[in-house]
Amino acid sequence: MASLSRGFVRAALGAALISSALAGPAANAAPRPAPQAPVPARADARPNILFILVDDMGFADLSVMGNRKIATPNLDRLAGQGVLLTRFYDAAPICSPSRAGFFTGRFPGELGFATFINDRAANATFGQADWLDPKVPNIARVLHDAGYATGHFGKWHMGGGRDIGDAPWPTAYGFDESLTTFEGLGPRVLVADEERGLADQSAALGQGPFFYDVKTNLTQLYASRTLDFAGRHRDRPWFVQLWLNDVHDPWAPDETQLQAVKGKGADPDDDRYLATIVKMDRALGNLFDRLKDVGQFDNTVIVVTSDNGPSALQRYYKDGGTAPGSVLALRGRKGSLYEGGIRQPLIVSWPGHVKAGYRDERTVGQGVDLLPTLTSLAGVRTPGSLAGMDLSPVLQGSAIKKRPAIFWSFGAPKASQQPRGPFKAADRAPHLAVRDGKWKLLAEPDGSEVQLYDLEADPSEAINLASKQPGLRDRLLKRLVAWGSRLPVGGALMGNGPTID
Repeated sequence: MASLSRGFVRAALGAALISSALAGPAANAAPRPAPQAPVPARADARPNILFILVDDMGFADLSVMGNRKIATPNLDRLAGQGVLLTRFYDAAPICSPSRAGFFTGRFPGELGFATFINDRAANATFGQADWLDPKVPNIARVLHDAGYATGHFGKWHMGGGRDIGDAPWPTAYGFDESLTTFEGLGPRVLVADEERGLADQSAALGQGPFFYDVKTNLTQLYASRTLDFAGRHRDRPWFVQLWLNDVHDPWAPDETQLQAVKGKGADPDDDRYLATIVKMDRALGNLFDRLKDVGQFDNTVIVVTSDNGPSALQRYYKDGGTAPGSVLALRGRKGSLYEGGIRQPLIVSWPGHVKAGYRDERTVGQGVDLLPTLTSLAGVRTPGSLAGMDLSPVLQGSAIKKRPAIFWSFGAPKASQQPRGPFKAADRAPHLAVRDGKWKLLAEPDGSEVQLYDLEADPSEAINLASKQPGLRDRLLKRLVAWGSRLPVGGALMGNGPTID
């Protein structure tokens, strides 16, 4: 295990290697330096793509989505200049499978994911692999093979970490470069203050250079690395996954930002959460401004969403409270297939190419739609056998009224353990769900505990209509159980039939 002194030496070396003249000032610093020379027009007119994935942000944590405790002006402005979808869903209610859905365009249960990637023993209880199979087609490889420069900066959590030191590095999936943290391998920055145990486990694995830094610095570090990558690839289109993890508990805002929001939250933890959201927004605003300075903003598709609902911390439920993070009146949080665990805003910006200021309250999208949508925007051939659909018509202001049904799975009823949380009984959902039109049905893999909701009339999932709509219930239940029976984590663990190859 790396010693503390060794860690700080690595921190100094890592900071020197990763920082560059292109790195923006700290989130609270002012003013910005003089603009750099704009990027010359490329012969290749395909857009750059920047996919920003926030970790554990609630449906209504941005002020554009209704947060009145704080303001998030930079992300609000991005939404105002682009398109905002309010009926967008993650492919799962927790980190690893949700990310796999975005990355591959396939329902994560079909890839063998039941929950987040943990240590080997925990993964084995769910019958899931220790990492995403790099042979599965993914957005990075598709774009890389089409001539894009590709980089991943931030949280990975699709393999590597804890006691798993033989997982593929992100570069095995089609990335030219990567910088991740303790839930991935290859070059990485390890958290020196929060979650230190996981950081030291990662250090002991080796598998790439690493250094330590405090959690509050990570978003700015990843943003700086993104800007550096963009600057080094001015002559070709680039794709970057900027996957932030500062909104995931424990929260570590800097003291300046914490004092600015102190007292606006329900308790000190809520203050820390709100301060983290505000600091993230400022760091992203700085990144957007620097892309404008160097002439790369207008030809960059920027996508922003979150991987699942807000944290459901056990200590809050002992006295009937609620953990930080807002889902408004939606039911459920992280780890739940109810709306609050999987529903997110989706922001897409591309100046001059998307309908500015368009807020879509009708289109139902899901994480699996990202790959076919981005390949469409890039003019790149989309791989077959995807669960997702192309949402690009929405970007021109045309809501999609009908789409194929979307499916979710989480956990495995007959596994020897279950994923943690949510801890509020009303938020704990069955293990499978399907949405078809305005209807959402949840059930166990054996067809029990059936719940049917009309999401247009009842978005908070308060009125179970299963007994009043028997024909619809049985039709959706048959489809859902059949889908669940084919999942690789099925059979004895799902309780619903043979495992497929």
